[in-house]
Amino acid sequence: MRSALRNIYSYTFLYSFLLLNPIWVLYLLGLGFNLFIVTLLDVVFYVTIVLASIPTGRFADRIGRKTALFVSSILTGLGIFFFGIFTSLLGIAVSYVLWGIGAAIYSSALESLTYEYSKSRGLRYLEIIGMVNFLSAVSIAIASLIGGYIGEYFGLRIVVFLTGGFVLASSAYTLMLKERPEARSEERVTLHLGHYVSDRRILSLVLIRVALVLNFNMMVIFKQPYYKELGISTGIIGLIFFVDVLLRGVSSLYTQRFSFITRNRFGSMLFFTSLTFFTIYIPGLVENYASIFFLILNSVIYGFYSNVLSEEVNVLVPTEIRATVISVIFLVSSLLTAVAEPFLGASATLIGLKKTFIIFSLVFLFIATLAILINARGKDMGDRGVHYP
Repeated sequence: MRSALRNIYSYTFLYSFLLLNPIWVLYLLGLGFNLFIVTLLDVVFYVTIVLASIPTGRFADRIGRKTALFVSSILTGLGIFFFGIFTSLLGIAVSYVLWGIGAAIYSSALESLTYEYSKSRGLRYLEIIGMVNFLSAVSIAIASLIGGYIGEYFGLRIVVFLTGGFVLASSAYTLMLKERPEARSEERVTLHLGHYVSDRRILSLVLIRVALVLNFNMMVIFKQPYYKELGISTGIIGLIFFVDVLLRGVSSLYTQRFSFITRNRFGSMLFFTSLTFFTIYIPGLVENYASIFFLILNSVIYGFYSNVLSEEVNVLVPTEIRATVISVIFLVSSLLTAVAEPFLGASATLIGLKKTFIIFSLVFLFIATLAILINARGKDMGDRGVHYP
């Protein structure tokens, strides 16, 4: 394996070693916050990403992905440490701001770096991003398994501090990353963000990814209390998260092998969004152990289909503005998350998690349907819209 690729993989694994993954909501509930307050706190995190997404995308485009990822590791690690130190509403909000800025940088910079690395060496992007996301998932899966049991036997706060330490340590690997961006054209630099996002092909892809990321964000926060309502212990929740994340990683790893099933963009949009809708809707109808299967399937779909959409967006956008366009996806999904979470958190508190899952499934269906309609209208445009190199 080339050393540069090995460093990308090592960095991804260490940054993603989130021991707190299965316990962070439980940690906040243990501090005395109810689920509604937890979602309000989460709004701070996602509003931070909204405000930081475009600036950090431009930051990564201008100073380079390597430096951006170093800054991301430092800010994310410090944010997680503060999350464990502070117990007040204000203190946790401050930790979320740092954490959110770090996450905003990471999302766009790593995807751009991975795409440009694979293109500069004639490698298949879906294989590289599949392995990156697989290693990230394996890391989270192992960390979830360990973190759940550490939390059960040694306390939840120690899990938070250990997580912050691993993320800070990942910054060392960014110093060894090598960046070889694609050739840059002066003509491309003059193009603006709106020039690309307004194209229907890109807009439909952006909206589908927004729906998937929003779904992912919601599932992260609601799966833990949902499993608790089923009477599952913290340690077993960690085990479930281990299986969940590991299978998501496996589906990501095999994206290239099974990408042929997505050759028809419109058909694949219909299929994968419909299937995702049912994995949210069914646990809202029936709250029992069978629901675990559908929630895990939700993760598997995300692991596979988000990679396919990632490649399509990267191909259509030039390197000078690539991280910025990608940041729009996380901006919009974070904005929607910030709006939806308090509403859904209040819903979960007042009418229960089952009905809340049904409500969110309809929100997801609305966004996905909008994207599909835009794609259907855009199909007739052919190459008469934006011209790509």
